[in-house]
Amino acid sequence: MYFAKNLRFLRRRAELSQSELGDQLATDYNTISRYENGKSTPKLDALTKLAQVFQVSIEALRSQDLTQQLAPAAPEGMSKASEGSAPRGEGLPRPAKHPLMVSVELDGTGAGLARVVARLTAINEVVADTD
Repeated sequence: MYFAKNLRFLRRRAELSQSELGDQLATDYNTISRYENGKSTPKLDALTKLAQVFQVSIEALRSQDLTQQLAPAAPEGMSKASEGSAPRGEGLPRPAKHPLMVSVELDGTGAGLARVVARLTAINEVVADTD
């Protein structure tokens, strides 16, 4: 009854794109979009993973209006990607020797930029470690 609305709310509250959530569920953003639009319902294993990702019960995810029950996830301007990160210039990874083309999705917010930087840094570390 509330599943689609709750999923969209929880995903946005966690500052995840549909692609990022799809990666966590081993699916694509189209599937997440269909869930959020009520065009598709996840099977039990996907529903279980969603409940784990957002730390809510399956029952709450399906049958309670979580938009009214849950407080905002983080203060304005804060995101998971920026928590605990090193100050600029400190702890930067060494550049990789091999160029790699990566596509990123920006949403125009500082939190979105922080997520992209964190992701690119992680990719760079993996590539640099393989040299």
